[in-house]
Amino acid sequence: MSYRLTKRFALSCFAIAVLSACGGSDNNTPTEPDVVVDPAPEANACPEVGNITPEDLGDGQCQISGVLTENATLTADITWFLNDRLQVGNDAQTSILSIDADTQIRGNGTDHVLVWPGSALQANGTSAQPIHFLSDDDNVDGSGEWGGLFLRGFNGLTSLTGAQGENLLDYVVVGEAGAAVEVTIDGATVNYQDNIVINGVDASTTLTFVQSHNSARDGFHILNGDPRMSWLLSTGATRDGVWYRDFSGLIKDLMVIHSPESGRSGIYASETETGDSNPRIVNATLVGRDGASESASDSDTEFGILFADNTDQIRLANVVIANFRNGCFLANDGADLSEINTNVPGPNYIDGVHCSNEAGPNVNFGVVADSAVGFPEGTIAANNSINANGLVYYNGAAQGVTFTGEIADRSDAFTAGWYLNNIGGIANGLTADSTSLNAFLDGDTNTDGVVDGADNGSAFFMSDANPFNLDVASDTGGFDLTHIGASRSGNPDTASQFDNWTVATGSSDGFAVQQNTALQGTSECPADIGGASVVALDRVGGRNVCQVSGTMISDGELTSSIDWQLEGGLSVGDASNIATLTISAGTRIAGDNVDAIDYLLVHPGSSIDAQGTASRPIRFTSEDAGIGGSGEWGGLFLHGFNGLTSLTGTQGTNSLDYVVVAEAGASTSITIDGATVTYQDNIVLNGVDGNTQLTFVQSHNSARDGFHILNGDPRMSWLLATGAQRDGVWYRDFNGLVKDLMVIHNRDTDGSTGRSGIYASETIDGDSNPRFVNVTLVGRDNQSLVAGDSDNEFGILFADNTDQIRMANVLIANFRNGCFEADDGADLSAIDTTVPGPNYLDGVHCANEAGANGNFGIVRDDATGFPAGTVAANNSNGNGLVYYNGANGGVVFTGELSERGNNFTASWYLNNIRGISNGLLADVNALNGFLDGDTNADGIVDDADNGSSFIISDANPFNLDVADDTFGYDLTHNGAVRSGSISSTNVQFDNWTVSTGRSSGFTVRLAQ
Repeated sequence: MSYRLTKRFALSCFAIAVLSACGGSDNNTPTEPDVVVDPAPEANACPEVGNITPEDLGDGQCQISGVLTENATLTADITWFLNDRLQVGNDAQTSILSIDADTQIRGNGTDHVLVWPGSALQANGTSAQPIHFLSDDDNVDGSGEWGGLFLRGFNGLTSLTGAQGENLLDYVVVGEAGAAVEVTIDGATVNYQDNIVINGVDASTTLTFVQSHNSARDGFHILNGDPRMSWLLSTGATRDGVWYRDFSGLIKDLMVIHSPESGRSGIYASETETGDSNPRIVNATLVGRDGASESASDSDTEFGILFADNTDQIRLANVVIANFRNGCFLANDGADLSEINTNVPGPNYIDGVHCSNEAGPNVNFGVVADSAVGFPEGTIAANNSINANGLVYYNGAAQGVTFTGEIADRSDAFTAGWYLNNIGGIANGLTADSTSLNAFLDGDTNTDGVVDGADNGSAFFMSDANPFNLDVASDTGGFDLTHIGASRSGNPDTASQFDNWTVATGSSDGFAVQQNTALQGTSECPADIGGASVVALDRVGGRNVCQVSGTMISDGELTSSIDWQLEGGLSVGDASNIATLTISAGTRIAGDNVDAIDYLLVHPGSSIDAQGTASRPIRFTSEDAGIGGSGEWGGLFLHGFNGLTSLTGTQGTNSLDYVVVAEAGASTSITIDGATVTYQDNIVLNGVDGNTQLTFVQSHNSARDGFHILNGDPRMSWLLATGAQRDGVWYRDFNGLVKDLMVIHNRDTDGSTGRSGIYASETIDGDSNPRFVNVTLVGRDNQSLVAGDSDNEFGILFADNTDQIRMANVLIANFRNGCFEADDGADLSAIDTTVPGPNYLDGVHCANEAGANGNFGIVRDDATGFPAGTVAANNSNGNGLVYYNGANGGVVFTGELSERGNNFTASWYLNNIRGISNGLLADVNALNGFLDGDTNADGIVDDADNGSSFIISDANPFNLDVADDTFGYDLTHNGAVRSGSISSTNVQFDNWTVSTGRSSGFTVRLAQ
């Protein structure tokens, strides 16, 4: 029973009681008749509201209805009860209804507030004193108990026109509405069943800190306009959290949380055939009802985002979609998403959208109806992609979404509880590196090239006169694209935007995150890994964390469902036992050096099989959250029998595919076969043969060398060395293959140096003659200096008895001392341009953007340089090695000419050197390459040479490709990158690598 009806019932009983006291039985003694005096009417305690006289209900309660044609205010000292319709303005007269902070407006039945086109509602609550529109009972668990709040503008009307009203809602709660209400304006009748309807208004209507709770249909129902909104909360909507049609406004900081019992989509997007929808939705958290993960039937519609009715545009940035039982999105009949890609600034885009379900995986997470058109290629990333662009779905066998409130007590902190802690173990937060979830523009909100705290709350990157590029109000915290979702932190001190002033957001109300005991406490770990010791640690971020150390004496596996921490050394096998360590895709292994130097050693004869994927790479890093350290743990060491004194056996078969090794190089001493060697490198390959293969492997921020190779002939393709403190690739007595190599040293501004791109050496009794094919070597970029006696920053440093090499199509760029150095003991006199060898150098091009260097190639006193003809005349585009700096002009990468955003690989394509183009080399005006690019030896250089077999393919494995997915030899271009175009075939180092996002120090800078 409503309070208002209870009040009236009490008044009726009082009247009956008075009448009973006046009556009597026949036995009563007659008395003089009472003189009945009508009491004077009580004064109306309700103030006038403009032209409306409310009805006094007593006890500080007033009932109000009618058409307001004057400006007026509802004050907080009165509880206001609606009676049918309260209309603000009409066709003839506009008005403004102001509502003071802490005011209560109550309704039942079909009671509603309608703001007429041209008129306005100014509801100015505060976080301490919000304004409430609710039903007239004592709780907030109902739905459809009154009509709702309807803001109408002129857009979409046939004949009625005028200046739009300036509606403002700030700290307002609208709950329990959605009773069916018919509204007729300008001759057209519309039926609403929603808490809040915004129809036909423009950007003069702004909503900040507004909650819609338990709407009978949609939380926010938006049509025909472009209002601007920030910090919206929709809880318990029976249908959609936000429903819109022909809406092109802004929604910033949106949270939709459905009830466990109901709810359809988080966002329903639509437009009419002649209308237009292209809203900007930035930082949204959409949470479904959580009970199941089911492939959708033809009629199922429980998706995070439902694209319907002619939808062909949207601008979505940094959205988390969680626990919608049918999946992430549905393109329903009539939708055409073919133009919605990841290209920013648009005109439409999706980026930083991440989706998962705690209830389990769904193979049909995105559904495209028969009469709809889905997203173009590239907008939907591969499942479980780490740091991919567009929309990513994150359900493997069991890994879903984890909110902070599930793993930490946030019972009094609703907003912080809903912070996205991780998806599949991939952390949220600042996205300066690709170990965190990828965000819109990689989180570089202020576009200063660095993702850091300065991006929090900064202006939108396209700030200009367009209000949709600016913040909605001064107190809404600006655009913050450094995280995914509406909540900006799991810390209650900094994330409290929806706390205290909202309804049904307490810990027991059904809409707060509940702690999940399964994600807390001690981890579940295997008893051992092939005999190596395992210790269960406390869960972190809801994930199991297991510490592993000792020696594996039998085969074992590290799985991606566990975060692994090294504790001292983990040795795969020993002198008596052969073992294989398998590592599944997506697995993370960390070291910390707290109690001892942490490292992983594969003993001679044993093997490692680390099979990552482009969407789920395997990562070896230090234990801290960042990726900018160096020497923070030992490293990964693969040892074979070559070079040992007495220990012999069959070589192990090592395979690393899509593997990142970062921040290692702490000094580590390894003793095998009585000999001790000290390493300070990320990845060491010592004594292995062609059975060891590396494909798609990154070494990042090594304390010494990116790849340190000795005594063997492993085969490798698509290697990336970023930030090595010394050499990108260092080798001695190496006769293997390196194909598709990129070395990028730290910029000098990062406080690091880096020495050479490739350091070549051999022992007196040993032999080195590796094959390097398609290589890009980039130095630290800021100077061009003639080398002194001790300077050694060269693209290639030939040292220690080096007398052979096979190099084809190599780019050397921006090494401050020049192209090459022949150091003491090197003898390059037999390295010419004659192919097939036994050694040669052809298609090697060198320049420096910082300027010319008169001594670009240095031959030290105790060394012998190249024979005549191997080094061509400067700027000649000849055979062998060519230096391209005259008075001015150097190397130009594609990323310096045009924005490549998240396309790291394509940006490093060599566009030209001093205007001489790269690419197919049949044209004499293009850069000269190995065999002039005629890879297949058919006498013609054309597209048939792309990806063809090496020209001297035979039974020798070093003349063949390393693996099926490494794209063969392509000698039609110079450098590791095969094209400057953004395409699915030119992303070899994109997304799975670290520190390769648009704002990292290893990306190409767009030239100003």
